[in-house]
Amino acid sequence: MFPDMNSPACAWTLSCLLVAVPLFGQSNPSQTPSAENNAFQSITELMAKTEQGGENPTEQDFRTRREAGIKMSENAQKFLQDYPSSKKAEDARALLSIGLFEAMLAGDPAAAEELENRAAETIKDAKIPEMLKLHTFAINHIAQWAKKNGKRNLNKGSAEFQKAYVEAFFAAAEVLSAKEDIFKMLLLQAKSGREFTADEKRSIAERVLKHSFASASIRAEAEKILSGARDYTLGKPLDLKFAAVDGSPVDLKEMKGKVVLVDFWATWCGPCVAEVPSLKKTYDTYHSRGFEILGISLDDKKEDLLEFTRKNGMPWLQYFDGKHWNNEISFRFGINSVPTAWLVDKKGILRNTNARFDLDRLVEKMLQEE
Repeated sequence: MFPDMNSPACAWTLSCLLVAVPLFGQSNPSQTPSAENNAFQSITELMAKTEQGGENPTEQDFRTRREAGIKMSENAQKFLQDYPSSKKAEDARALLSIGLFEAMLAGDPAAAEELENRAAETIKDAKIPEMLKLHTFAINHIAQWAKKNGKRNLNKGSAEFQKAYVEAFFAAAEVLSAKEDIFKMLLLQAKSGREFTADEKRSIAERVLKHSFASASIRAEAEKILSGARDYTLGKPLDLKFAAVDGSPVDLKEMKGKVVLVDFWATWCGPCVAEVPSLKKTYDTYHSRGFEILGISLDDKKEDLLEFTRKNGMPWLQYFDGKHWNNEISFRFGINSVPTAWLVDKKGILRNTNARFDLDRLVEKMLQEE
């Protein structure tokens, strides 16, 4: 998936597929040949120009956007030709579609046609990963919606845009094979989508429940959402049990007497990475007194997680299943933005679901409690 690296938190809105620089296979820049890295950077640097003029673009701004979008797609195509085996190849394919979308939105009819053809070809290509197919399909679907409704300047965080993306996902479920993943993404919005009203969330869950392609497990999850049932309650014991990425068993019930931070994060999330030094400082300060951290990683590549935690000296245990936003634990708890930090007291009670701020004071206070 494509996290929004410019936001205060990497929030999972449906539009994060479109608006942010994708990081399918984030690699260490120091290990990437400079020519390849520079070629990829020549694509990403054009992103800002595709939003020239902000909310009130002039015709000149639209021209700049069209030119930047086309140049993005051209640079991405060249990158794929020059570096077909690059770890960033999937990122470049996604950026190619984004460039065409932005050029189309700014008024280039040829870009709209090319994007539509590209989406059709991508869906048929057995070598293309399913999540990249979903990305391309959704972008084209939203492009057609924008064209039909005369949209030239979109607020990609608006409720209107989010609703259009919901329709793109339901349409994708009809033609793509990753139906389980698509339905889980939709259900995550039904659980905690910020742009949707309670009635709209129920409508999403009801549509998934009644969908002919929904599996029994997906329908059961939709029914649970509609019933109002939740897998956690603030002020109640938190049920969390898993095998860590190194094989270590973890059970919060066995950690009574310790204050535990449950950290939902990912190596692709800029704000998460920025918080690592302060997390390490808190860990080093309070660990000997009974403070623990459990990482719930939304990464999709184990090697990225292992390399990052080793390089940055993060000794605490991590959960990893490679399912990104469909991570079994984060999905169960309806986590739709990272970093998200939950704090559990010495009795195993979930006390805080927004513990990113003033963490040291919160930990100190809980450690002093009987």
